[in-house]
Amino acid sequence: MKKYFKSALLLLCSVCLFAACADDNDSNPTLKIPETFVLNTPNYAGYTVDLKSTTDSLSLSWSQPDFGGFPVAAHYMVQVSKGDSFKVSQEQADADQTGAKKADYANLSSVLTDCKYKYSAEELDKLIEQLNGWDETNIPNKANVFVRVMSYIPTSTGTTDTVYSNVVKLNVAPYYVMLKAADPELWYLIGACIGDGQWTNSADAVGKSMIPMYVAPDQTYNAKTGKGIIEYVGYLTTAGFKVVKTPGSWEDQLGSSDGALTIVHNDGGSSNICVPSDGYYKITLNTENYSMTVVPYTPAVSTYPQMLIAGDFNGWGTSTAMTACASSNNHDWFYDLDTSADKTTAKFLTDSSWSTNWGGNDFPRGAATQGGANIPVDAGKYRVFFNDITGVYMFMAK
Repeated sequence: MKKYFKSALLLLCSVCLFAACADDNDSNPTLKIPETFVLNTPNYAGYTVDLKSTTDSLSLSWSQPDFGGFPVAAHYMVQVSKGDSFKVSQEQADADQTGAKKADYANLSSVLTDCKYKYSAEELDKLIEQLNGWDETNIPNKANVFVRVMSYIPTSTGTTDTVYSNVVKLNVAPYYVMLKAADPELWYLIGACIGDGQWTNSADAVGKSMIPMYVAPDQTYNAKTGKGIIEYVGYLTTAGFKVVKTPGSWEDQLGSSDGALTIVHNDGGSSNICVPSDGYYKITLNTENYSMTVVPYTPAVSTYPQMLIAGDFNGWGTSTAMTACASSNNHDWFYDLDTSADKTTAKFLTDSSWSTNWGGNDFPRGAATQGGANIPVDAGKYRVFFNDITGVYMFMAK
């Protein structure tokens, strides 16, 4: 039996159907919410997956739910349960201040628009370790994992009734890993108006053809996934750009459906995102649902001919220059810092007078302020990024 979805969308369709000729009623589709849809059983479900030794991505695929022939753009999320119950989500348990609710399932993926998903064995291992509350003393040699896919149709007022796929059972050999809060999920700008404008999509091009977006100082991020709101402020031209998740891959990207500022996620035919005129803009991206805005940035902006970095690592010398990411109207700088031998400190400055300098208390990312504190830096190798408009910085481990 099918459930009928009652919404503003259905009401609009009903009005159109009522106005149409009676002869056309049978040919016009009606939006229906099916009882279920098919999650395909992957070939690795037939054996025990050693999560520690599995380095290749694991794949899932499913059929699109039958919405009665009605053309819709469904969204999906992959969910994992420790006991095939799917009663209390991780989000529900986290929101319960009494601590009485214990999660028995969690989302493995963020919002998807394709009927497929690739994930790493490490991602699954961390998720089921968290759900089960395992530590190094009680993690089992083998465990069962239950996977399903949730589908829904987004609307302007929320979502429709959800529909779930069948459940697929997986057999895994988990291993213990020390859990820590996930780093914020970063996305990268690339395009004719970004960096050197060469569209070079590779890890080596980060800082040259690709510029990372920055964490927003006033935001918090999902401890499990690192998802949340990231930002970028800089000079853009009408030449166009896109946003990609992983350097070297176009698989996860944001483009435009109209060659302007209507943003789409993973649309194979998407155009470049183009601002209406050259100038300063603020880009805000929510990595949880891929919503993104590009709006003019109106505060006054200073442009600097150089940017220096100083700290204990160079004896607080004032001759260590950072590299400009763009040849004109540049406000993003990077520097490769090797402090493997010991921890250090750092600040950013425009010249040897120290009249304009930035510092901060946070590591490996934060928002520096004029004349702020020395940034504490852990031992390691980093590509350091700094935006001189907003003062945001990050030390990206190499």
